[in-house]
Amino acid sequence: MTNNKNYVQGSVVYKLKEDNKVEKKTQNKPRKNKQSKKLFKFVLKVLFVSFFSFIILARFYNIIKLNAEIRNLKKEIKLVQDENDNLRVEIAKFNTLKNIDKLAVQKYGMIVPHPSDVYYVDVTPLNVAKDEENNKKINLSFIYRLLGLIQ
Repeated sequence: MTNNKNYVQGSVVYKLKEDNKVEKKTQNKPRKNKQSKKLFKFVLKVLFVSFFSFIILARFYNIIKLNAEIRNLKKEIKLVQDENDNLRVEIAKFNTLKNIDKLAVQKYGMIVPHPSDVYYVDVTPLNVAKDEENNKKINLSFIYRLLGLIQ
């Protein structure tokens, strides 16, 4: 027996090198197909995550923008309230009797009346006046009834 590496005892025959090449070629094709499917799925997942990340970031941008507008409006409200308080103080300052008297004399030429020029009028409340009118109507109606009976 020879020590030849190409020789195999028994009925087993070693395969030709060409057959190995053919099998390897057929095995590579499905691998490329599987790899391209995996790559496609990966790209889809990345796009999906990117899309939703973009949507979430856009919403946060809108929220931040609205919060900034709210802060600006609160500042404006505070300024207007401060101005309103200042105007109330000025109004209170001008509503004193001294200032009103001074303004009436200086601007409108008004003077304090002399006691002889003052006339006092007795004014009855409206509910008392209505009661008196009702009593007069009742008395007149009674008189008209009596006159109607006499004739």
